[in-house]
Amino acid sequence: MTARVSCAALFVLLVLSTLDAGRAHAEDVAAAREHYKKGTTYYDLGKYADAAREFEAAYEAKNDAAFLFNLAQSYRLAGDSERALHFYRTYLRYVPRPPNRADIEEQIKTLEQKVAEKQSAATTPPATAPLPPPPTATPTAPPPPIVSGPGAPGTVTTGPAPAPPLPNETAAPTPPPVGPDPGRGYRMAGMITAGAGAVMIVIGAVEGARARSAAKDVEQAAMDGTPFDPDVESRGKSAEKAQWWLLGLGAVAGAAGAGLWYYGHHLTAEARASGTVSFAPVLGPGRTGAVLQVTF
Repeated sequence: MTARVSCAALFVLLVLSTLDAGRAHAEDVAAAREHYKKGTTYYDLGKYADAAREFEAAYEAKNDAAFLFNLAQSYRLAGDSERALHFYRTYLRYVPRPPNRADIEEQIKTLEQKVAEKQSAATTPPATAPLPPPPTATPTAPPPPIVSGPGAPGTVTTGPAPAPPLPNETAAPTPPPVGPDPGRGYRMAGMITAGAGAVMIVIGAVEGARARSAAKDVEQAAMDGTPFDPDVESRGKSAEKAQWWLLGLGAVAGAAGAGLWYYGHHLTAEARASGTVSFAPVLGPGRTGAVLQVTF
């Protein structure tokens, strides 16, 4: 009887301990999830040191290797190369074949180099700056020569003597500005008119094609013995009439444009051939002459 009571009590204790362990595990998972959410929020906000602190708390609640990778990323972005290097290596120890192993190894190499440079800078004494050379005596410049000036008797001035004023002198005239091209407007009008004529000729050709197409439809209907559509015949006649009008106007516009362009070119050639001539005297002390200026 005593043995049965002992077994029953042991069974009850085992069940209670299992329930307690399950309850504790659930609480740890919930705490890890809460710290993970906070860490992710800090990470998104760029607060990488705070994110690392939350990820450490999450790993303490539930030692999942994914938190080690998050810790390495957070410390790297926070500027703590030593801690980031430690957590990258620890993560690869628990997860030796992650899908991003090549990227992690590249980060490890970069961090190792940064740590080595930091340690080297900490152990290397600062370089002593060389002493500046002793100042040298600046030679004193000699005083400027004393030159007699054109002032009152008994006065002296330093520096070069001022030049005597010259009488009024008539300077050469400024070349006249180049006038506008008299034939430019005619040439522009000629090109625009000729271009419009070319457009009308193209449209006339299109209308001619439509007229011929309508005529073929009427002929085909006559050959087939079917009644033809009066709208087709009317459309063909209108297209034929528009064709001749447009071709004629296009030819006239092209000829007018060519004439305007030629006339403008002729005006420009005449203006360039005429040129301008200017003559102005030049008077000054000890010289007399003139300036002849020809502008083409």
